[in-house]
Amino acid sequence: MKESHKDCIIEVQELMAAINETIAKYGLEKEVVVALAVGFLDLDDPSVTPDAKEITVGMNLLSSVTVEDEDELDDVLSYVADAYKIEKESDPSNINYWINRMNNNGDVN
Repeated sequence: MKESHKDCIIEVQELMAAINETIAKYGLEKEVVVALAVGFLDLDDPSVTPDAKEITVGMNLLSSVTVEDEDELDDVLSYVADAYKIEKESDPSNINYWINRMNNNGDVN
């Protein structure tokens, strides 16, 4: 692992702890849902899948999840997936942005 990754991971861990401490400071643990994941890709050590069709890299993943149960976790993850799709659909560098514009009113101007 790169030294810059180690330093950043330590700082991100501190920020995650600070988020949880802030929530606790205001007594909102029962009213707040947290789902945070930060991945650090290890681009210096790629490997090839057994079928030799893809190159993969390792990832060090930090996560903090505070939910009541698995159903609540499913709801949060579903929301994140939907927000991602909306963001991608709003990105003019994505071909789907232009396809959707054409389908909605037939005018790209």
